[in-house]
Amino acid sequence: MSQAEAWFVINRLFKVVDKQRRGYLDLDQLVDFVAEVKKMDIVAVDEAFIVQRLQDSEAEQITLEQFKDWSCGPDGFVDEVEHDTKDPFGNSSLVPKRFVDAEVFRSNVKVQHPCYTTTGHDIGIKRPSQVDMPVKWRGKEGVFTTDFVMSEPGKMAVTINNYTNRGLRTNKTYSKVHKEFDIDF
Repeated sequence: MSQAEAWFVINRLFKVVDKQRRGYLDLDQLVDFVAEVKKMDIVAVDEAFIVQRLQDSEAEQITLEQFKDWSCGPDGFVDEVEHDTKDPFGNSSLVPKRFVDAEVFRSNVKVQHPCYTTTGHDIGIKRPSQVDMPVKWRGKEGVFTTDFVMSEPGKMAVTINNYTNRGLRTNKTYSKVHKEFDIDF
């Protein structure tokens, strides 16, 4: 599939997720949208860069054009872990690029009132050094879950979907045509 075809599909998905036809997605819709895009695996998505840009601009919504610009990260590629070297447990020991150099690591420091500053803020305001950066990486993919998977040793895993209300409706059913057609038990 070419890039043009992939972005056409992404555009259609954006319109499906944007049910109110506003031209932008709020943060909850963005989570669902990114999860679906990652499932399709036709366009690389750098979720960390999208979140960083949203926090920098203090935005509560994102348009399709912003998603196109931000999806591949600042350098035009996704910050992924190489999958060549794995330990005996299947974990990759390579560190993502954002943790390699402490000088480029950015943190979101909030300004506090000087009279009410806390010691946790004093510690958190310090920039990390190279010693503070992880040497090994045991992180996951960083995708949001849609199901809850329960597994017991030696048995098949059971997937439990999100909660749906399957309770009994006890309210009276009203007719949209006439009061005589109301169902009363």
